[in-house]
Amino acid sequence: MAGNVANIDPYGPSAGRVHPDHYKRPDTLIVDIHGHIMTEGVDEEVRKHVPAMSLDAVKYASPLTRELNKKQNADRHEELVGVTKRLADMDDMCVDVMAISPQPPQMHYAAPDALGQETAEKVNNNIANAVSQAPDRLVGLGTVPLQNTDMALKELDRLTGELGFKGIQIGAQVGDDELSAERLEPFWARCEELDIPILLHPTSFASERFGAHYLTNIIGNPLDTTVAIHYLIFDGVLARYPGLKIVAVHGGAFVAAYAARMDHAWGQREDCCLHIDQPPTSYLKQMYFDTTVFSTDQLDFLAKKYGADKIVLGTDYPFDMADYDPTEHIMGLEDFSAADKEAMCGLTSAGLLKMDVNDFARANPQENWS
Repeated sequence: MAGNVANIDPYGPSAGRVHPDHYKRPDTLIVDIHGHIMTEGVDEEVRKHVPAMSLDAVKYASPLTRELNKKQNADRHEELVGVTKRLADMDDMCVDVMAISPQPPQMHYAAPDALGQETAEKVNNNIANAVSQAPDRLVGLGTVPLQNTDMALKELDRLTGELGFKGIQIGAQVGDDELSAERLEPFWARCEELDIPILLHPTSFASERFGAHYLTNIIGNPLDTTVAIHYLIFDGVLARYPGLKIVAVHGGAFVAAYAARMDHAWGQREDCCLHIDQPPTSYLKQMYFDTTVFSTDQLDFLAKKYGADKIVLGTDYPFDMADYDPTEHIMGLEDFSAADKEAMCGLTSAGLLKMDVNDFARANPQENWS
């Protein structure tokens, strides 16, 4: 049976909320902390060791979902790999600066250690090259080969030192290891020492039940993040490293909206308080959440629950699950001051990324914003 696709508007305004005809931007810098770039020429070698069909997001996807994903990669190739179209889209979105991080599948944790290190270096070098083309509009967030802790630490120092990146992106799981694995303790310690933001991004948490309707992404991606956050809290990582600055994308996923269940379990069961002596939500409040939640009421909830100073603008550019009106989304909130909105739009991210706001340019005005 043919579907009704009259509502489809790929890469257009989100169907998750009503959009105004016009809005006024803040005078302060607007920073998107959650945008992606693809590095060409690195996937082919990895695929010799890690076939695409072994990835959850591919293995469990329906034929239609695979077809649409392939089409998206072709349609969005220029946006994914380049800078020129990206800058034009940033103007359309009313985004002054974008922090670009690797396309999530290109973190390649399943690759053999040495290949993983080589791939991370190539991806980071490509990000550095992109930033060099528009240093007043782009900043870099790198990747590290977390499958090998020593190699990850080496690349972490290179990307923050030699390449001058402002932070990193990590996946929600590393092979069979959770992010709370004991071998990663030196990594967390070094991140805390460097005082850099860590963008926590899913790659998918899938099953046979997620095959239809793009559920590998709609449910699987936020579920992947949700599981990772629970391990970081319950295994005590956030307790041991209170200085970590973790940005949980997609609004903190499911855990941010249903956090009290953790506290209830912590107060009821011995197996839920082995490594923490405070309620789990106390550690969740150390984190930051991006705005990619699509509806105004959900963004309002997050900002009121965790504080406007913990909310950072994110788009997930340039994919179909991105929000292409992120500044409008924040400016449409009620019950928040101009200073709160300025913080959410970019000043908090600028602080996390240690950016001098005077070093960066502004987006070119468009008809729907001023």
